[in-house]
Amino acid sequence: MNRWKIDLLLELFREAGAVALRFQENPEVGIKSDHTAVTRADREIEALFAARLDRPGNGSFLIGEESIEQRDEEYIKSALEGECFVLDPVDGTAPYAAGVPLWGISVGFMRNGVLEEGAICLPPRDEAFLSCRGTIFHARGVTGGNPVVEPFIPHKAVYTPAAPICVAQSAARNWEFRFPNQMFVWSACVAVYGALLRGGVYGSIQHCKLWDLAGGLPLLKLAGFEARYEDGRELGCDVVAGGNFLLDPGPGRWRQKGFVVIAPDRQGVETIWSQVNVRNPAKS
Repeated sequence: MNRWKIDLLLELFREAGAVALRFQENPEVGIKSDHTAVTRADREIEALFAARLDRPGNGSFLIGEESIEQRDEEYIKSALEGECFVLDPVDGTAPYAAGVPLWGISVGFMRNGVLEEGAICLPPRDEAFLSCRGTIFHARGVTGGNPVVEPFIPHKAVYTPAAPICVAQSAARNWEFRFPNQMFVWSACVAVYGALLRGGVYGSIQHCKLWDLAGGLPLLKLAGFEARYEDGRELGCDVVAGGNFLLDPGPGRWRQKGFVVIAPDRQGVETIWSQVNVRNPAKS
């Protein structure tokens, strides 16, 4: 059964974008147990996706940021071993709640523990990027319900000292950076991934949870980007067997085990890693 359908995803993105935009003036911000923000839009968008995609009886599961803590271990095991959508209903909740247009919706499709497809929607730009069977598509006019969908050719930035590099919050707080580039700390993977695909930024230093990258990593891999740890190991789309995520119950569950640099090619990754000093790694 083909569960990954562009038409369905674009309809969900349209509805989800409308929800997010409706509540942005009064986001009703709460604080979760991990001290991160959550809004009414986060919860309502997750419920919207769950109503269409969460069908355990039919072999379709959902790992969502706002509902995963309510799932039992049997459900999680089935999701990781079967067919599963991985959702971040509002990636970039902090900028969303602050009224800064660096947020979006991220959804990936995982089969047998491997991310096979991904999609990100950026309502402030009224666009989405979606993978499907080896092709990246770009959709414009998503909020209107009749988007223009076309194959997309990524535009990779060329390295110059002026090319911006995005940096994860924890790295920005603790590391020493020697590169001359402008440094962005955006708090939203989808904004970074969209900018990478458009060539607006050159690279990214990333340390996030599974749902943050599930929509974007398959797109970047399909576009030919490299994502590697400091020791050269690759961050691939094999979530379960790849050993890149903390999947057992406990603190930090679902998080990447370490930082990676994403860049257009291996040389770019190594260039960025060579210009940082990883300080206080225990705090990162």
